[in-house]
Amino acid sequence: MSEAALKDKSINRGFLFISFGAFFIMLSLATHLPAYPHMIAEFNLTPGYAVWMQLGLAIGLTGFQPLLGWIGDSFGLKIVILIGGIFMVIGSLLVAFSFSFWVLVLGLFFKGISGAAIAPSGIAYAGKFMVGTQRAKAIGTFAAFITIGSVFGPIISGMIVDTANWQASFMFTAVLGGVGIALFAFVPHVKVPARKKLDVLGLAFVIILLLGLLTIPTFINSFGIESGMWIPSLLVFISALIILIFVEKKQKAPLLDLKYAVNRNFWVPTTIAVFIFLGYTGIMYLLTFFVQNVQGKAATTVGFLQMAVFLGTSVAAYFSGRILKKLSARTIIGSGILVFASGIIMLNFVTLTTSFIYLFISMSLIGLGVGFQTPAVKGLIVSKASIERMNVVTFTNTVIESLAQRMGASFALVAFSIFSASGNNVGAVVSTSWVIMGFVVIALLFLPLIPRTIPGIHTNEDDLLGTKIIPKPLKIEEIN
Repeated sequence: MSEAALKDKSINRGFLFISFGAFFIMLSLATHLPAYPHMIAEFNLTPGYAVWMQLGLAIGLTGFQPLLGWIGDSFGLKIVILIGGIFMVIGSLLVAFSFSFWVLVLGLFFKGISGAAIAPSGIAYAGKFMVGTQRAKAIGTFAAFITIGSVFGPIISGMIVDTANWQASFMFTAVLGGVGIALFAFVPHVKVPARKKLDVLGLAFVIILLLGLLTIPTFINSFGIESGMWIPSLLVFISALIILIFVEKKQKAPLLDLKYAVNRNFWVPTTIAVFIFLGYTGIMYLLTFFVQNVQGKAATTVGFLQMAVFLGTSVAAYFSGRILKKLSARTIIGSGILVFASGIIMLNFVTLTTSFIYLFISMSLIGLGVGFQTPAVKGLIVSKASIERMNVVTFTNTVIESLAQRMGASFALVAFSIFSASGNNVGAVVSTSWVIMGFVVIALLFLPLIPRTIPGIHTNEDDLLGTKIIPKPLKIEEIN
């Protein structure tokens, strides 16, 4: 067997180990949703305290992704994914054996770091070592693996919570974290040509910026929007953002690749993903409290609805990755947004007696829409990135998307609390769904800016179905 064939086989084997390990980690990360109401009740707290739990998870998912991207570029991706597995085990055990609410929040923070290390890993790997159809299929396959892991997480957790207790579900995820570590150990280690200096100032201001932004909905939920307690957090966010931009422009090896961030192939799909993920995650958290606290159904029911979302996302991502080579990025992303919107529109008409089947169909459409657009979004993001900065680029994109998801979750919890203050919990769900439709409209406004072809996947527009190929006329000297 030739050296090239051996290298290709090693790359494919490494990708499979990353994907299977990510499956178990993301399964573990998705188990906490059905347990939230029970965890709150354990410490005799109101539903509003769920925002603090969400904040702990969100800081872990977003605050350290730039650092993890630097570690990947400086020491290799294998180190990053092993870190992810270790933090999943530690975080799960902290939550399971928490003796106070704030220890529980710390455990969720560690679980967030685990997700931050794993979520972008397959995309970074595919962007660095694969091109063309192989890259498109790999992105779709990895997206399917991490979301299908999330398919089983809520349903398994719901069953464990209903039959045992919520602590047992987190002991289960600690075991799964160990399985992930074992799989990641078989990923080939790729030597890094040169270790890069850590941008300490950039890292510090990224964390301060995210703390400011993520605490805004927390203070609104805890003290009310009229209290103004959230204004200092807003000022911290704005100040940190301005300083961060100034600092990063001065750095020779910045933590965030701001030059690439202004590239259309990065900022346009990332912006669309932000507005879609605000609704995607927000709806999942919203339905958790609606189904259990308003309709009075079991945690297992929530698990099945979460399964509908993640199963739809997984199937659509896998299928989309296989047709991405033949369709334009604009067509793929636009179609995904419209399917997503149809699921949100269905939730605008829910009532107290809305059936499980209706909610299941709605959540399935939401998942299908997000999954279908994901390979095109990720393919565009890595399409013009430097190989040496691939981890930084993919982790930067993921921190933005993760931030949008965490803000979406906090937004849904805060919106539900505000809209339900009058006692109309069903109306709160409907009102929040209409707000999410506003996010969808904004995302559609950016669609014309999406390029048709994706460098690294499409060679040129001739790859796309429906493209008319006009033959070039022969020159006189070429005619025999």
